[in-house]
Amino acid sequence: MRRRQAAFNAAPVAETKENLLQTCLAFLGGVPSFDNSTVVSGYYAIRGEIDIVPLLAGLHRCGNPVALPVIMPGPMLIFREWTPETVLQKRKFGLMEPPDDSEELFPDIVLVPLLAFDKRGNRLGYGAGYYDAGLRRLRQRGKVIAAAVAYAEQELEAIPNEPQDELLDYILTPSGIVRCGD
Repeated sequence: MRRRQAAFNAAPVAETKENLLQTCLAFLGGVPSFDNSTVVSGYYAIRGEIDIVPLLAGLHRCGNPVALPVIMPGPMLIFREWTPETVLQKRKFGLMEPPDDSEELFPDIVLVPLLAFDKRGNRLGYGAGYYDAGLRRLRQRGKVIAAAVAYAEQELEAIPNEPQDELLDYILTPSGIVRCGD
């Protein structure tokens, strides 16, 4: 997996990031219910994940509430409000998280990092199950869209899934949008 990650990290960075930003914007613009009240959760990239902070900052400038994930015992993931001015704190697994006094938000759209994906919507993360638990909790409250942000090279033919795994709805890559399960 590390060789695969190194290969896509060697891609023309500016062009790849610009294409991915355009894919993310096209995706958000295509969500029928998307407007300035739509709460979007992203992530602060670690370990070679795709940096989407510029996208999140742009959404914030447009008036969208933006959240970042916060790891809780369980495993559980909650989402706290983020702005470009938020001073993040380094926490478990080296994640940068909003402080404890940031408001908990309930995202309508969750942009998810991953190591690998398949077109059925299975994802391979770091194996602790936090995103699965967080998505399950959100989906119990109502409809939420889970869209992974990835390089096309992270696609695998099939990723085994387990009963507790939450499926992705979409994969966003520099080359386009994949609707999972189609």
